[in-house]
Amino acid sequence: MCTVLLRFDPAATFPVLLAAVRDEYLARPWEPPAEHWPGFWGGRDSTAGGTWLAVDPAAPAVTALLNGFPPLPPLGDRPTRGALPLTPLPQDLSGFDAFHLVRATPAEVTVLSWNGTDLTTHTLPPGDHVIVNQGVDVNDFAPLHAAATPPLDPDTPTREAWGDWVPLLAGGTFTGVAPRTLLVRHEVDGLEYGSGSASLVALGRDTVRYDFATTPGPSATWTRIPVPPSR
Repeated sequence: MCTVLLRFDPAATFPVLLAAVRDEYLARPWEPPAEHWPGFWGGRDSTAGGTWLAVDPAAPAVTALLNGFPPLPPLGDRPTRGALPLTPLPQDLSGFDAFHLVRATPAEVTVLSWNGTDLTTHTLPPGDHVIVNQGVDVNDFAPLHAAATPPLDPDTPTREAWGDWVPLLAGGTFTGVAPRTLLVRHEVDGLEYGSGSASLVALGRDTVRYDFATTPGPSATWTRIPVPPSR
């Protein structure tokens, strides 16, 4: 389970507004967002060294990774999907588990989806979009469509800068193909699995704002990540 909520408006001051929730085994170690890789900012998975969301302030661009649901490939060593937001997509994906890779710039938003056999590319039109493990816009999340465009003053705290977008990540329920709550927590094979972090990323034509919370929900503590200005 992972979720990306995205608003794409090429004419806006910030053409891309992206909200993302990462769901993972809560005991899996990770490091908070920083420039862990030259030119890329994001949280780092301590186990495999990759990430679930990478911000490239020089582009500017943001890339988010979601797991897919089809059956896994045969057992054995498989490449980590966490490298995909940081590198060009490999020509041979045959060893990878299923995934959706959201790539956004102020000019274009695409979703690359691999189901273990075929790779498809969705170019998203302007508007509000929901990407979940089952695919693109198979679910609806009513709070996204009701959220106002935030002021995004670069000198204000997260809740003031993002306005109605902060409550988007406080909870709520999806409708559609995969009805469920936005924030999850349950036990899988004796291990606790749940929503461990959330991100808010705004792309302007020459600027990026990146905010992060380690405890998604109504009482989340948000921190602005100090990414450099676009070059």
